Amino acid sequence: MSIEPSHEVLARFGVRVVAFLGGRLNQHWLVEAGHEPLVLRRWAESAESATYEVRLIAHLAGLGWPVAAIVEGPVELAGGVWSLAPFLPGDAPANPGSAEEQRTRGRLLAEFHAGLAQISGLGQRVGWRRCEGILADTTLDEFLARHEAAHPEEARILRWHLERARERVAGLQLTRRPGQIVHGDFTPWNLRFLDGRLSGILDFELAHWDHRIADFALSWRGKYDEVIHGYDEVSPLEPEEWALLTPAWWASLIDGTCRDIRNGVMDDGWTIKKLLQRSPLMGPDAAAFR
Repeated sequence: MSIEPSHEVLARFGVRVVAFLGGRLNQHWLVEAGHEPLVLRRWAESAESATYEVRLIAHLAGLGWPVAAIVEGPVELAGGVWSLAPFLPGDAPANPGSAEEQRTRGRLLAEFHAGLAQISGLGQRVGWRRCEGILADTTLDEFLARHEAAHPEEARILRWHLERARERVAGLQLTRRPGQIVHGDFTPWNLRFLDGRLSGILDFELAHWDHRIADFALSWRGKYDEVIHGYDEVSPLEPEEWALLTPAWWASLIDGTCRDIRNGVMDDGWTIKKLLQRSPLMGPDAAAFR
């Protein structure tokens, strides 16, 4: 449910609302200033926390990528944090999820990663960590032990995948591996194309510093294998990266759902469904869970 921008907010930016555009965490409205289409955002983060994303997008715009660099804000106003950015024209790719769309998106992600790899100095986003940090966190085990009393089957599935992910990364020198900024949600609905060319990359609310293959979490989802094959065509994965695909995906799922449950947000079954998803790319764990 959206919180409509107040008259104070609209007057501050000199815009009028045309339509609500939605958003998972951040909320967006199509607005106009004169006849220029813009996007008004209400951030789910504090102004200080939003700075990471603002700086990242500014870097990408400077490198020539079609992103919505902030033109005004973020500012704290009327009980929220607001900013104004250009409206990026275009449509999401046709036939999302098809083999062709997946492979094309994988190639594009590899090219985008080459751009992201040029950005340094941002560090880690507040609240994020790489999979080795997640898998070494013994508080997850303690939490699952407590959670098991009320949700035994869910806890069993979460614990099995946590322990298996730890087994899969044993021997990998993950802390020594390089990292870079990743988008975090490189999905069809976050891309725009106009006249056959990329016209927009949206939604950087999950962007952070990580292993580059961590960007497969929500672009692959243990299901869209052609995304990874397309990426590998442009930027071949190393053997350790192939080995890390599955444990990194599982670690992100487990960390996210444990954090949500701690905050009183119960999983609706999505996390368990994704944990149980199997793919030939999972190697020794490609068989169905029992």
